[in-house]
Formats: sequence, structure tokens, C-alpha cells
Amino acid sequence: MLSNGTLRSRFQSCFFPMGKLEHFSHSCPLTSPEIVAEGICNICFQDQVVEYACKPCNFDICKTCSKLPQKVSHGFHSEHPLEFSLFQYDRKPGYIICSCCGNMSSCSFYEYKECEIYLDLGCALLKNVFTGWDVREMLHYSHEHLLRRCKPGQDARGSCLLCELPLSPSSICYGCVYCYSFLHERCLDLPTEIRHPVHLEHPLRRLDYIRSGGRTFCGACREKIDSVPFGCLECGFYIHMRCADSFLRCLMHESHEHKLFYVSSNAKEHFGRNNCCQICLRAVVSSLDSYYHCIECELEFHFECLGISKTISKRSCHIHPLVCKRVREEDDSLEYCGVCETLIHAGHHVYSCEECDFLGHIECILREVINIVIVFLFLNNDANDDDLSTNYRKSHHHCT
Repeated sequence: MLSNGTLRSRFQSCFFPMGKLEHFSHSCPLTSPEIVAEGICNICFQDQVVEYACKPCNFDICKTCSKLPQKVSHGFHSEHPLEFSLFQYDRKPGYIICSCCGNMSSCSFYEYKECEIYLDLGCALLKNVFTGWDVREMLHYSHEHLLRRCKPGQDARGSCLLCELPLSPSSICYGCVYCYSFLHERCLDLPTEIRHPVHLEHPLRRLDYIRSGGRTFCGACREKIDSVPFGCLECGFYIHMRCADSFLRCLMHESHEHKLFYVSSNAKEHFGRNNCCQICLRAVVSSLDSYYHCIECELEFHFECLGISKTISKRSCHIHPLVCKRVREEDDSLEYCGVCETLIHAGHHVYSCEECDFLGHIECILREVINIVIVFLFLNNDANDDDLSTNYRKSHHHCT
């Protein structure tokens, strides 16, 4: 009995009968490769067995793409046939939006340029397609180019410029075919001005792409802001939306008189460049990259030095014991705190139940009194700065 590895090895050493193909996607004749092997198809960019290749040009295509038609017709645009267009690295814009499914794509496609009709390879081969994607366009303060309604598609990456949450392939967004930048359609109604406890002196306003310009740094985590931040131009204060959310929660500790706020992922770089921990008086703790920060004093405290329990039992929050752990950054699923019901960000420390799916922010679990916090207070509310500060203090308490 031959092993799978031996069978695969013998299969890969089999020889194709030599064949040639004149294909519209390439100027040179394509030939069957001498040895069966997988490669990246230059049309669909999938890992597939190479059916035909041009060795001098390093051009490979798979079996499915070798049978693609040069032109296709579809009922939703019966006026003109759509012609095949091969992916090009230097093409501007670098992306198209499929007129059938709405997915943004950078691979090869079919088009009728004058009518701005495009089909990705999957939709081009569908039969009886009579309904097109609902195409809309808009100019938005967050981006310099025209944005088109679309979905990020199977290669979705990055995050929304407004809410900073990860993009999913099927999210309905407005996207830029030049920059691969997106806004969730649902985020278009987010407020452009907020009052926030981290900066009570003035309202924080959403900056446009001209004023942010990719050169601002978050006053909370000190990382560069690649999205469109909230900011106070008068004070030169800017903040990620994810940090604005995190800073609605605080921790009070006996080692310090002010509220401490959790900061993740940049502690080693920050401690090495500026301050040391106010408890252990050291700049680096090799096992950690998270810390707590006092905005009023500009002081930092190592996560471990605050003595946050690795396990805790608090039946007022949850019936099972909770374990402190870090949410995996590679996990794209969205998790929510079982106490305040707001988002738990990837890479942050939380208290987790090993018996069920319960997760809780550390600050929410350690508060003596649990109150649901208000995520944003809008300017059209009647609350003034003093009322806001008082309400915020009432909902945040010392850790137990």
C-alpha cells in the first residue's frame, strides 16, 4: 500500500501530453506544462493546477480560466457585450465594483467601459442574471475620492474609517476603487460631534481627511490615527473612536488618586521612550504589552503591577468563576461585554468564563456597582459639562 505522500509525488511527476492554446488573455502561445504542479493562476489568482503556461513570460492559467469566453452578455445590460480585461498591476484605478454582486475586486473582470459596467469572474459565468447592483455614489468628508456603494469582497481587510471595526466580505459599504478604503453604510449616521469625559473642556468633532491627513496621533494610545479621528483643534487633542469607547470605562486603584484607563499593544514602545511604571519604577516588563494610563498626570502603570487578579468570582456579574485573558487579535469575530454590552476590542484583556461564552471588560467586572454607560452624549442633549462629569463619576467606582 503506497502512502498519500508517495502517491502525490508520483502524481506530480506525471507528464501531460503536450498541447498548445492561443488564448486572448496572453500574446504568446500557451503550452501544457511538462510536470503537473500547482501555481498561482494569472487570471483568477487562485492556487490551482496549472493547465497552460508561457515560461518566458512566467504566465500560468488554470483549467477553468483557460475556458473563459472573450465576451459575455447579460440581461441586465443587453445593449452591449462585455469584454474580458486582464488584471494589471499598474492599472488605475486598481479595483472595480461588480455590477452584479457589488463586490469590490482587483482581479481580472469583464467590462463595457463606456457604460461603466463591470462583472467579476464569478458573476460573468452566471446565466440568467437580470438584476444589477444598486449603484450609488457620494462624496464624504472622510475621504478625498468619490465613494461607491459596494461590498469589500472575499479579500476584505482593514477597517471602517468611521467606526474602526473590521470589514467583513459582505458588509454594505461605500468604498474607494483607488485606495481600497471603506465606510460602513450604517456608519454614515454616526455623530460628527460628541461630548466625552476624556476631554470635557470642548466638544470633540470628527475631522475631515484634509485636517487629519494621516499625521495625527491618538492622545490616548499614542498610536498613529489612520482613520478619521474625533478631535479638538483648539487643544490639539485627537482620539481613535475605539479609544473613545474604551475611555468610557475607568479603573480606580489605591496606588493613584485619578481614574486609570486601559491602553493596549503599544506599552513596550511607549515605556521605553517616555515614562516608567509608577509602582515598580521600571520601564519595561517583558511579558506584557498593555498598561493603564492616567490622563491627568500623564503617568503609566504596568498591568501586572496593579495586582489585577488572574481569577475572580463575582456572582453579581456572572455565576461562574472568571479568568483574566487576552482576546486574540487574529480573531475577526466581534465580542461584546456581558455587563455594559459594548464592544470588546481584539487584543484587549478581559475577564472570561471558561464554562460559557461570557466576556467582561476588566473595569466593568471590578466596579462595585454596575451601571450601563452611555456610549455617546450628543451636543443636542441638554446636559452641560458639569452634569456630564457628575453622571460619569456616578457610574464608575473603585475596584473590589
